[in-house]
Amino acid sequence: MAAKRRPGAPADLEEVRPSRFIIHNPAASSTLRGEGERDGDRFLLTSWRREGLLARLRAKSFVVLTLADQIAALPALPPTAPPGPPIVRPLAANERVSYFAARPLGWQPAPPAPDNPQAVSLCEGWAIRRRKGRGPGAYYRLLRGTLQPLAEADALRHGLAQVALTGAQPIIVTPTEGGYMLPDLPLPPEHRTLLGRFSERQPNGTFLAPADLPLAAALLARLGLSLQTEK
Repeated sequence: MAAKRRPGAPADLEEVRPSRFIIHNPAASSTLRGEGERDGDRFLLTSWRREGLLARLRAKSFVVLTLADQIAALPALPPTAPPGPPIVRPLAANERVSYFAARPLGWQPAPPAPDNPQAVSLCEGWAIRRRKGRGPGAYYRLLRGTLQPLAEADALRHGLAQVALTGAQPIIVTPTEGGYMLPDLPLPPEHRTLLGRFSERQPNGTFLAPADLPLAAALLARLGLSLQTEK
């Protein structure tokens, strides 16, 4: 079966939106017949027999990549240690320094150093963001008193890994018309891309249909975050 798969495709059948698949292997088409709507290499699953269909495909040695499978394959957070003791770091002119905080989750201004408004107090091991005025950020990890450069995505992963050491942080979704609104979150790029496959970005957050809350919960759990609905 795999020999007929489109070159470079990750699976024979790939879910790209809830119940919407790309058929990367035409040989799977006969098994899909009667289970939904076909448009070229696109397939909309409309049958209630979803799990049975997926089981039949896999029994025929087709590789099926559902959204849940893609979430399970997301990279784990990197190993890390709890933050160490604080050190005082002087601020350069027009410099703004933030660290990755648990509450609220994301980049927050570094606390000022005691009795020194021209310095900040940073803890060993923190993920750090530096900016000149309102310019673009540069990212670091504080190790042995030195700011070691990081890519933004790596800084996010490290910050989230340190937050996860304190336990699953609650992320609250609020009910809205037709579903729920997830607040803006600092997610690594691969997690943000996958979230976009089953959500809709809106000006005040990210909209989730009720049926897709379990997917969002599983994705956030990969980052040490716990999804909770507002009571």
